[in-house]
Amino acid sequence: MSLRAPSPEILRPIGAELGLITGVFVVLYLWQRLLRAAPLAAVQPSVGGPPAAGAVNGGLLLCGIVAVVGAYAAVRDVDAGVIRPSAADLWWAGPATLTPPALVTLTALVGSATGVRYGSLTGTAVAADPPLGPVVLVAGLGLLIGVPSLVAVCQVVVQGSFAHVVDGDTAALLTTALTGFVAVSNTGGLTPIPDTGRLIGVVGLAGLLGVGVFVDERTDRRPARLLGYLPAAALGLLVVGSGLAGVGSAAAGLFAATRLATLGIAAWSYDRTGSLLVPALAYASVLLADQVVVVVFEAGAGL
Repeated sequence: MSLRAPSPEILRPIGAELGLITGVFVVLYLWQRLLRAAPLAAVQPSVGGPPAAGAVNGGLLLCGIVAVVGAYAAVRDVDAGVIRPSAADLWWAGPATLTPPALVTLTALVGSATGVRYGSLTGTAVAADPPLGPVVLVAGLGLLIGVPSLVAVCQVVVQGSFAHVVDGDTAALLTTALTGFVAVSNTGGLTPIPDTGRLIGVVGLAGLLGVGVFVDERTDRRPARLLGYLPAAALGLLVVGSGLAGVGSAAAGLFAATRLATLGIAAWSYDRTGSLLVPALAYASVLLADQVVVVVFEAGAGL
């Protein structure tokens, strides 16, 4: 079997879309940094604390995301998916809603059996037996801000862009891979805007992929064409390897798998239904399940 270099006819448009997606990430990252520098950013919503200022800050962040994503969708002619799924597609709501909480429950049980608190995986610190009212308020604000932000960036920008140049399954796969890297925060949550390190990684990947396509288009020598893609492949392997190296326990591995599975369910359900409602259910269910495990079962709120 002969070894064939990746075709520039395939990788060139993927690289171009990745570059545009990266541009959106940069704009959103700068908007988030601007809000964090504002006075309201000093007060964040927390259990037992005043959530009003954090809610305003989160609302401004969401407004910025919606504005940027809306403009991007209009310019790129991306279907925003603001429709209800058809009756035939409604069965996707079942896996999207039930699978993430089931995986969260499994992770929490494994963590309990192995001495790993679920709160340590999510990076959430909650005092014992907190008052239920503020807990519900903060969780509700997180869902109202987090879910629309995730579907706007992950589905409209990332998946909508890749769907311009590849088939639906490939777009869902690429979306899962890219969002699996950028959308999982350092504290274990899901975020539509990559942190500084992940943003640098995406910028580097887009640049190295562009180098590979540039070399591929300008030589017919197979070894040279393969070497052109080697830096991008090496960076990808480095990211995967560092992620695997950071898994320190079975519970942590399941936790990471739950995030990736949620992003995958969201991507494939969006491809099948064309509606943002189903991926929104996936994101909402995993975020809510995280809160229930940490706040109710570990901290004992309302018990």
